[in-house]
Amino acid sequence: MKELNCKLFGHSLVKTNLPFAKIKEYKCTCCKKQFTKDGYGEIVVLDSYWRQNNENLRASLSSK
Repeated sequence: MKELNCKLFGHSLVKTNLPFAKIKEYKCTCCKKQFTKDGYGEIVVLDSYWRQNNENLRASLSSK
């Protein structure tokens, strides 16, 4: 039922990381799926590829 609500009305996203972080991550309050923004600013599902990409970006940003 929760997935149907998200399909009909869209996901209800809230930020899951710190507000001053450059890498944005979100979580849907209904279906608990995680999302992130890609290089073009589009919201995509946070799968293993994007999770690894975000970790690499965090590491490179923290080393500067």
